[in-house]
Amino acid sequence: MKYLTILLFIFYPLFSMGQEPVDGADSSLQNNVKIVEYKEKPKKVIFAEPFKLSFTLPEKATFDGENLSQKDFEILSLTQDKNNSLITEITVLPLGLQVSTLTALGFVTSNGEKIETEPLEIKINEMPSKIKDLIDIRGPYRPFNVLRLILILLLFGILIATIVYFIRRKKRPASLNLTPYEKQEQPMHEIALSQLDILVQSDLWEKNEYKLYYSEISDILRQFLSARFNFGAQKMTARELFKKLKTIPDFKFDFNALQKLQQSISLVKFAKAIPTIEDRDKVLITAKEMIIENKETDLTRYQKKENNPGGKDEKTK
Repeated sequence: MKYLTILLFIFYPLFSMGQEPVDGADSSLQNNVKIVEYKEKPKKVIFAEPFKLSFTLPEKATFDGENLSQKDFEILSLTQDKNNSLITEITVLPLGLQVSTLTALGFVTSNGEKIETEPLEIKINEMPSKIKDLIDIRGPYRPFNVLRLILILLLFGILIATIVYFIRRKKRPASLNLTPYEKQEQPMHEIALSQLDILVQSDLWEKNEYKLYYSEISDILRQFLSARFNFGAQKMTARELFKKLKTIPDFKFDFNALQKLQQSISLVKFAKAIPTIEDRDKVLITAKEMIIENKETDLTRYQKKENNPGGKDEKTK
């Protein structure tokens, strides 16, 4: 037993030295991805209020396009400094009320090396109230009169809200026909383009209903993609939709233009941005171009229906 203990004492360092190359190999694999830190790291931001982050890349690299839409954040823009292309600035839109992590953004160099930004934990707070120093100036308390006045105002408010709702519903463009693509009686691109024309002719823009106007454009495009390529685009986030479209061979459109379109819609819907007429026209033009580029090319089945309105074969007549 004494000799066995002496042998173990002698050979233990040799076993330990044999394990070091494995640990070194693991660390070398981890060093394949370079991590860059943000210059300023905000710990708190305001909900639906865009903020900016900047960092410096160690070498020239291109964005890999991942993590544009995250759980509680959406990347609105990613730009490089005019004087120094290594300095990159991103604009982020927070969309959740909690402590969330802005996950890493990836870049790839010309040599195939990967660079990632550090994950950033940020607390998203509610918008602060703009009303300060409220003063109670009500008169003497009269239970019966006050209660009756409240009930009258409440009923009057419900009546007005109901009237406004039905007026807006009447003038709002009708929803698209969600019949499966193969069962449509009219080419889907014609239906989508006509819906955009109806939206333009409505008075939503004149009434400053910008959020509803842009929501209609988004719904029309998503319903067109659902019917055209047979998948549920309405229930997907922007990130999921982009990933799905990249897997569809027949989808033809510039993803950079589609990304700018999505960013413009998100700014109006979530950040309450006020678009200009020029912004509106750009969004409509891009939407129509996307629909036209992905229109159905084989229209023979519609021509058959036009030649045979009864829907029966000539042999059965």
